[in-house]
Amino acid sequence: MTMKYQTEFLERIERTPASMSYRFKVPEGLHFIAGQYMLVDLGNELVHPLTISSCPEETAFIEFTKRMTGSPYCRRLESLEKGETISVKGPSGKFYCDDSNETLVLIAGGIGITPIRSILTSLEKKKERLCPVILIYGNLNREDIAFRDELENLKLTDYRLVHVLSNTAGMENAYQGFITADIISKEVPKESNVQYMISGPPVMVEAIKKSLAAINVTEDQIRTDMFLGYD
Repeated sequence: MTMKYQTEFLERIERTPASMSYRFKVPEGLHFIAGQYMLVDLGNELVHPLTISSCPEETAFIEFTKRMTGSPYCRRLESLEKGETISVKGPSGKFYCDDSNETLVLIAGGIGITPIRSILTSLEKKKERLCPVILIYGNLNREDIAFRDELENLKLTDYRLVHVLSNTAGMENAYQGFITADIISKEVPKESNVQYMISGPPVMVEAIKKSLAAINVTEDQIRTDMFLGYD
């Protein structure tokens, strides 16, 4: 049964010029799996599904990260004052990591990094996953990379971060353009036991699925999380 909770706004943190994290008190009784989302109700029929960008092991707060578009929902988020109470419902979603020995390849576009940040931070804190983890992260430019410092300094046993940028100015060793089958083939070991998790806008997710099919990745190796709107 999906549960509804009241929570209190704590603080906002700028992640990029276009995205912001909002932290709230962890509601009593809330349990979630890294990668899940909740319905965040700001009142006045302003309700939006937002991925939890914090992980379960971060117990001081629950965090949602949003691309700010100037919509009524975003303006209401921007107006939140410390201590203000809102409602959240959930958690929901099946975009989470299995406890397996497979190589894990995470592919994110833009703000699609939010569930993946939750998953990676949870893996880091649990110190349980020993198999390779590869993050391929696509953005417009250096300034557009949310959680950049954090992602580049994760302490995982066998972890690699691959940046793919439309504009690579100021970024050494980043691929220029979009995430393609060629980039994936170069960065991912040629083995059968690989699990892929793709998160981002629908157009990007579908393009990546086609790229994976072109290099003989099967549907049962892929999980997806589509961000269906930026309201």
